[in-house]
Amino acid sequence: MGKRIVKNYPSPRLMETIGATNQTTPEAIGELVANCFDARYQDEKLAITIDVRNGRITVIDNGKGMEFSILEKAVCIAEDMSRYIERGEGAKGHFGMGFKTSCSTLGNYYEIYTRPVDGNVEYYTSFDINDYGTRPAGSDAWDVEIEDFLPSENSPLGAAGHGTAFVISRLKNKNPMVSAILAYMGEAFKAHLDHGDRITIIDESGTNDAEPIKYNFIKGTKVEIDEIFGPEDKYHITGWMALDSQTHNNGFYGFNIYRHNQLVEKYDKTWFRAHLMTSRIIGEVNMDFLDATFYKQGIQQSEDWMFVAAHMKEYLKGIVTASNNVSKKGNINNPSELKKIVNTLRDDYEVDGEVSEEDFGEKKPSTKKGERDEKPSINDTIKNIVTEEALTLEDEGEIIITYLEKESGSSIHAPFDYIFAESDDDDTAELQVLLFKNHPLWKKKVDDDVKKVLATSDAIYRLLVEKLSYDASKALKIRNEWVVKRTEEMK
Repeated sequence: MGKRIVKNYPSPRLMETIGATNQTTPEAIGELVANCFDARYQDEKLAITIDVRNGRITVIDNGKGMEFSILEKAVCIAEDMSRYIERGEGAKGHFGMGFKTSCSTLGNYYEIYTRPVDGNVEYYTSFDINDYGTRPAGSDAWDVEIEDFLPSENSPLGAAGHGTAFVISRLKNKNPMVSAILAYMGEAFKAHLDHGDRITIIDESGTNDAEPIKYNFIKGTKVEIDEIFGPEDKYHITGWMALDSQTHNNGFYGFNIYRHNQLVEKYDKTWFRAHLMTSRIIGEVNMDFLDATFYKQGIQQSEDWMFVAAHMKEYLKGIVTASNNVSKKGNINNPSELKKIVNTLRDDYEVDGEVSEEDFGEKKPSTKKGERDEKPSINDTIKNIVTEEALTLEDEGEIIITYLEKESGSSIHAPFDYIFAESDDDDTAELQVLLFKNHPLWKKKVDDDVKKVLATSDAIYRLLVEKLSYDASKALKIRNEWVVKRTEEMK
């Protein structure tokens, strides 16, 4: 009996599989951009160019570039780069897997050009993903060839004195959407853009600069967050929160969570119960103490995260109440009520100063029939028609039904839809029925009451089956009983 040594070399086909992620094209490009920020040279502003022309994606920065000794480690699989370079506390990268994964997600062939600071040389290497799949297993399968030559303006780096360029070809997504890339960069690297760094995207139509994401919140509701808590003040959360000027049924609310100035979680709603009445809550928070997932697309569900979530749920109670109150019927257009709600919110979080009714404008007098304002009011787009007959369920308590008409929904093919808003107490909840006025079904004259019954009865049935797990036959029975009761009122 004895021992044997087994050579532990990963299969070269690993290079094919590391690109099999659920990263979107903007997220994969964002990982390369994050590497650019890690390569900042001294205090220089970063200028990053993303070129999506000619069937390639090229990401170029004016960072410090890589010496040969650094590049040879960077191209290795899962090398801990912190052993070789000074990364600083705000470094976004971990083990050198990010650029390999993202490049492989984007395409099957990628090249790296890099010019180190104060050097008169440019280094070049390339990866053919398909080639790795044909290599025999063994240590030699992972050899990487690095060339060096004098800098040339024919290089993607042009006349730059230093920097790095990633060039990805044989793209998997041959038509990347510039608008989606711009939007993601504006969210993911908002703090960098706010402080003067620049991300430029070039396509056949021209050049566009990424702009920091902008919000439209109700005046006076922005609250700065600076929370220090936990054992030995372990946790420090900074940022802000506010109430959006409108509710959202598209999920675009909650908190954008940043780690070292890079977005790792979009529209997180962990800290409050997500429903229509709280869909005004928006904010940005920085939590550098938490670990992101491997691809930095989410927060690891650790004990630290659970502790933070418990604290923030308590901290957000004031803004949750304010969102509920603003979203109640008519309050968004009532300066007197808005003043009370916003000032209570400011008191809850000890924000100096008060708002007045004048901060929310005056109520406009109703116009005569046939006359229209130059700009339509919010009620021309979303009109609160009526509170329908409540639905009382034996196990669920009372469900209040509200009915809204909108110009259009996320899909013009849907004549109506619904949102179920559970309440913080267990006795009531809200079923919000949405009717999309632009749908072709309503081009023919249909009685308003009939529209309401059709939309609401559909919503009741779907709610019972989809959300409350009722048997279809029982759901139909309850729906029909509601319709009978509701139509009795129409006689």
